[in-house]
Amino acid sequence: MTNHKEVGKVARSSISSRLVTKANALIEASYSLTLNEQRIILACAAQLDGRKPLPKDNLFTLSVDEFSDLFNTDMKSAYREMEDAVNKLYERDIRKIEGEVKKRMRWVYSAEYRKGEGKVKLGFSPEIAPYITMLHKRFTSYRLAEVAELSSTYSIRLYEMLAQFTGTGLFIITEQDLRNRLQLQGKYDRFTNLKARVIQPAVNELNQKTSLHIEWKPIKKGRAVDRLEFRFEEKAQMALL
Repeated sequence: MTNHKEVGKVARSSISSRLVTKANALIEASYSLTLNEQRIILACAAQLDGRKPLPKDNLFTLSVDEFSDLFNTDMKSAYREMEDAVNKLYERDIRKIEGEVKKRMRWVYSAEYRKGEGKVKLGFSPEIAPYITMLHKRFTSYRLAEVAELSSTYSIRLYEMLAQFTGTGLFIITEQDLRNRLQLQGKYDRFTNLKARVIQPAVNELNQKTSLHIEWKPIKKGRAVDRLEFRFEEKAQMALL
């Protein structure tokens, strides 16, 4: 990867086959993005060679054509969806707890939608940039094609959490931790609602559209659900990486 100010246009087949790399700390952090905001960030991150440092100014360009092809949306919708997503991305943040310190970081320091040119340009914030490379000791990589067809941001987030544990095929998380990661405070307070609106639809979509076969169950402590256990494996005809 060259040290240009912008990462140029990349063909869809090239982007979809590339790896998205995220530090595990970012996967485990608390944040909320819409589906199209998530898609734009992933498509830009996939342009990186995760083994190398980011460009000095962390700027990435994604065209409407690329977005439409990669995520199978019609061009008219793609223009509207990208403009709306970029307008909101600048305000989005990530929340991490490091010991006694609660930290908030912006995803991007710059977000542009160039209507006449049909493209967006994102500048990842200096604090976030290292988290989307292999420069961290603990990181997870997966092919963008694995999540390109997903239609729920919860499905993408769950896929990334599972991808951290491909070596064991077992992922256990407390119900509260899952709520924190997805910023679901005040939503779906009853576990039955969380299961019906978030967990089961995400599992169903991942089973249908990715290389994973997933089974899960709630684990109770007393009468209340305490933890969620996910067991998963790759389908025989597909490979995760």
